[in-house]
Amino acid sequence: MTTQIYGLDDLLAIEKIIETSSQSSLIPYFKKSTSQIKHDGSIITEADLAMQASLTSALEMQFPQVGMLSEENSVQEQIEVLTCGDDYWCLDPLDGTTNFHATMPLFSVSLALISHHQVVLGIVYDPLRQEFFSALKGQGFWINNETQERPRQPELLRQSIAFVDFKRLKRDGRLRLVDQVPYKSQRNIGSCALEWAWLAAGRVQLLIHGSENLWDYAAGNLLLDESGGFSLNHDGEAVFVESLEPRSVLAASNAGLFQQWSSWFRHS
Repeated sequence: MTTQIYGLDDLLAIEKIIETSSQSSLIPYFKKSTSQIKHDGSIITEADLAMQASLTSALEMQFPQVGMLSEENSVQEQIEVLTCGDDYWCLDPLDGTTNFHATMPLFSVSLALISHHQVVLGIVYDPLRQEFFSALKGQGFWINNETQERPRQPELLRQSIAFVDFKRLKRDGRLRLVDQVPYKSQRNIGSCALEWAWLAAGRVQLLIHGSENLWDYAAGNLLLDESGGFSLNHDGEAVFVESLEPRSVLAASNAGLFQQWSSWFRHS
């Protein structure tokens, strides 16, 4: 297993790679993409594949010791990376493909670096707004490489905005959220990584999701941790595990709201 320590210089270099690849391999397809249906019923576009190829090549040149686990790899390739014991990237080259293909300007690039079974670096990039949400484990959270003061966060659930993915929640949970609305209002923007990033930034306060894949949450989970937020899965376990099995998510922008949110959820 490699023992390299990753720092701010690495973070800045990776951000430059992502920005360059986005401009050359992602944005040119916006409003022009065609799609195909994958085995799980989701879609894939030329942009997903072009962005994956561009990032994989550029990252391999600069970090040859780090493997690549991407959403668009085969399951066998993903398993090999997970089990090899070395550092690896966890990449979603285009999170929000359906939005992208429908020309809705809500999508992102998500990249996490896993070393010694921990996420040590996380980046979520919004290429249209040119916003980088980045974190290094134990070192902080930044937006466009600056520490920014969060908007003042509400104190109560009923004052909060929530990201809710109703589609993947269990029926009883969906019904209770509708019948006993605990928050001020809810959204679902169709990009899991961007939702994590906005939660970390304090633009919303709550998140609930029934089924996210490793590449959906790995980077965002670190962003939230480093910003002072909290998250667990619906069974009260840590969200991040090195597994291809989907994970549920319950998260909030600060400790007080997370305590209220998890208490409300447990009583459901």
